Amino acid sequence: TVEGAAHWVAVEYAWWRQPEGKDSSLKGRWDHPVVHVSWNDATAFCEWAGKRLPTEAEWEYAARGGLPDGSQYPWGDGNSALLGKKWMMNIWQGEFPAGDTGEDGYKGIAP
Repeated sequence: TVEGAAHWVAVEYAWWRQPEGKDSSLKGRWDHPVVHVSWNDATAFCEWAGKRLPTEAEWEYAARGGLPDGSQYPWGDGNSALLGKKWMMNIWQGEFPAGDTGEDGYKGIAP
């Protein structure tokens, strides 16, 4: 476990091809976010693909969903990701870490 995060445990053999350990795979995850990739991995991939990583400013702009500087969250300044009946992002709903209810349409990670 990780100090201060008792629910966080090291998963033996987890890496980008097997994100949840030796019995997992990428099947059905081709449109999911990349996990278990270092900055060095990402830089090497960009070099191979003839691309580049975003600058810090570009990353911040994308992380805010294109909203202007100063917005507190990607959906604006409201303190809830639930606007009306629509979840504005994939976050954990339910008792953590016992069970994600998937109220936002996804249990666990989302594509």
